[in-house]
Amino acid sequence: MKDYSNIGFYPAKKGTLYKTIQQVFNEVVQILLKYTDLDAIYCFGFQSHSLNKQTVLGDTFYKKEKKWEFSLLLMGKNIPANSTANLADLVTQQLGGKIKLSLLCYTPKQIALSNNEHRHLFKKIIQSGWLIYGNPHELVKLNLTNLPDLNYKGIIEFTQNRMTIANGFIKNAPLFYDQPLTCAYLVRTAIKQVLLAILYAYIHYHPNQFHIQYLLQLCTNCCNLSENIFPNTLLELEICKKLFKTYHNDLRFRSTDIYSKEDVKLFYQCSLSFKDQVEPLIHKRIFKLKSKAYEKRG
Repeated sequence: MKDYSNIGFYPAKKGTLYKTIQQVFNEVVQILLKYTDLDAIYCFGFQSHSLNKQTVLGDTFYKKEKKWEFSLLLMGKNIPANSTANLADLVTQQLGGKIKLSLLCYTPKQIALSNNEHRHLFKKIIQSGWLIYGNPHELVKLNLTNLPDLNYKGIIEFTQNRMTIANGFIKNAPLFYDQPLTCAYLVRTAIKQVLLAILYAYIHYHPNQFHIQYLLQLCTNCCNLSENIFPNTLLELEICKKLFKTYHNDLRFRSTDIYSKEDVKLFYQCSLSFKDQVEPLIHKRIFKLKSKAYEKRG
């Protein structure tokens, strides 16, 4: 995934790739506009995957299929609350699973009143991203001019706090193997904290929604991280997908025997592997943020 601050599209280099991207964007935009009124859509990251699909119709042959992932900022005056995941799911379903979206949905008023770190992010997206629908917004009207410097100390503290909480939950989770529901909740909460740490450390963004799959998608699509740090077992095993859906309401209303001890042990090991791979990257990022804070003071 291209990092949002490095995106650039130049007419001389678009060629057939541009046409392909444009066709896909047209389909995505048409679906989004069916369900919500939008003033503008900015793309701030994309990647494509070419897949060889084997089809047997008397003979065996390979048909190339392409899948796309896009990071989009949707802006409109009346975007429905909690629409982020719903809109992304609708596009994915209607385009046969060939498109995955990471969406940031905001009204102009929300952007103008957002915190300093978020306004830096929105300014970069609007200045460096690709306007794929609507008219460009004036930075002055969105309160995105003459921004104060980023609060690097606050970003570092928030990130470190998230990792401290994650480590606490992970450390204590094995104590509850005999209470699988409690163990699953602790591990899920730990991973959520790790993902929030990644997002704030890399793009200084605090999401409005905390669905695990949404956070994972934002991290992979917006933070320029290798997908290799996300263990396949954590994302693809059905039991792990199920355990990721353990919410606090489960602790209130459900029996503790909906998962087995073996299920949560596997979930724990996959999650621990993920955290251990991410932690050095977080420390490296914090060191870079401290260097920037030092440069600012100088």
